[in-house]
Amino acid sequence: MQGTTRIVRNRDLQPFWGVLRAKEPGFMRSLITWMGGPEGYINTNPGVAVESRHCAVGLMDMGAGQRQPGVHTHTMTEIYVILEGQVESFDGVGNRHSAGPLDCLYIPKGVPHGVRTVGDRPVKLLWVNDEIEKWGVSLYQEGPGPHPADNEVSLIPFLSLEPNLSAARAKEPGFMHWNVSWVGCATTGPNYNAGHAALNDRVGVSLCVVQPANRLPNSPASGHQLYVVVRGRAVVDTGPQQRTVLDPQDAVFCPASMTVDLRALDGEPLYLVRVHEPVDKPT
Repeated sequence: MQGTTRIVRNRDLQPFWGVLRAKEPGFMRSLITWMGGPEGYINTNPGVAVESRHCAVGLMDMGAGQRQPGVHTHTMTEIYVILEGQVESFDGVGNRHSAGPLDCLYIPKGVPHGVRTVGDRPVKLLWVNDEIEKWGVSLYQEGPGPHPADNEVSLIPFLSLEPNLSAARAKEPGFMHWNVSWVGCATTGPNYNAGHAALNDRVGVSLCVVQPANRLPNSPASGHQLYVVVRGRAVVDTGPQQRTVLDPQDAVFCPASMTVDLRALDGEPLYLVRVHEPVDKPT
């Protein structure tokens, strides 16, 4: 893991069409990766994405009328946050969930799963893998099934998450913001919605909403953090007299114990998906 702040531009991420049947009508979908594993592990944008030995974070684009083929399983937990559009999730035994913007699907390790788009709008889906996984390890199963598992997919509806203003300076003009947690992790940061958020022992996934003309306070984090702009635009200070504008689907990586200065632009709230990952332990 690199020890400096990194910006990953969406425009620099070439969409990847190499997953199963992704170029076939009815199953068309592309991936980009903001944070991925080293060589041999899932990372659709090596050399551009931040390299991690802990987790992977990216985006899947699916047009209207598309779906993932059959169901598939991973050797890690996968987390979906719907950014745009509507999906229906399905597993190997007939359970289904409907999810829309800012809803979260939590898919435990080894659980067969898939999604399809619903309605006439395309889908943008942010995905988080709580561990890195080698290419080719994921198992696809097609056909009617059943494909049973010991666990199941769960839905964390955005509307069930009460905005939390307990973070430092969150109520102070100039720094006004609120947070919700889809996934809480005791080792990587606060769980803003205990009792509603899914629990994970490796990563936390939350939403931070910065009010117009406000900024996040410079508070060093205990773990590494990846911020992905999902609505609005931001200005990030990356050094003395160095400011960069971030657009939707741009990301900024902030290592543990460092700070990142993010400010909302254009009179609109700034929506940031924040992925908290652990720090490498000394060997």
